Amino acid sequence: MNILAIETTGATASVAIINEKEQIFEEVSTGTLNHLQYLMPMIEKVLEKSQLQIGDLTAIAASEGPGSFTGIRIGVSSARALAQALQLKTISVPTLKTFLYNTPDVSGILCPIFDARRSQVYGGAYKWKENALRNLEGIEEIVVGDAYALEELLALLKQACKPNDTITFFGDGVEPYKEKIKQWQNSSLNNDIQVEFANESVNRQTASSVARLALDLYREGQLKEYQELKPNYMRKAEAERKLEESQGRQNE
Repeated sequence: MNILAIETTGATASVAIINEKEQIFEEVSTGTLNHLQYLMPMIEKVLEKSQLQIGDLTAIAASEGPGSFTGIRIGVSSARALAQALQLKTISVPTLKTFLYNTPDVSGILCPIFDARRSQVYGGAYKWKENALRNLEGIEEIVVGDAYALEELLALLKQACKPNDTITFFGDGVEPYKEKIKQWQNSSLNNDIQVEFANESVNRQTASSVARLALDLYREGQLKEYQELKPNYMRKAEAERKLEESQGRQNE
């Protein structure tokens, strides 16, 4: 069993192969925001690293989103094309949950946030259940992954948290919103919540984490035909919203 995992939702693309022994081979692009150029050469390199032929693959996994609209499209389309050509099933991997697999030993609440602009984020909050295995069954969803105004997400976190809970924030939304999050944590209402920010080494999406979650999904039989693999943008692209607003004004 060999799963190829594709991660293109962030600034840097990566691919990984995981086998039934949970061995992982990974390739990360040297450039940013140029996923189409790097993706296929990286797949060739990771096959070489793992000493596999493309015909040895069992399934193709793609990080479904949220994240970069263009990046998601490239990753999902590439996974679909490969799966169709190789007659393989696909695995749709929820990007936000992969951060649990970045840091399986971290305790407390993990809150990945991606910058969606206009003071909005794609985010969710999760934790490993106490005394549970670090797999799908051990994941507890604290705040459902979705598009939120930052203040809305923080309010949901406040409702879900217990006194002295620790929340670790991950993702490219940390940099633009770090000061606002610190102010929220330091407010008189929230000073019983401990806030931390993930180290740079685990702060971004990685194909290795996509592969680990994909393996759990594979073991649970959560496989799809290639045409069923869909992107999860969580909201419409800016161009689509502007077009709809323009059409709405024309129809008035």
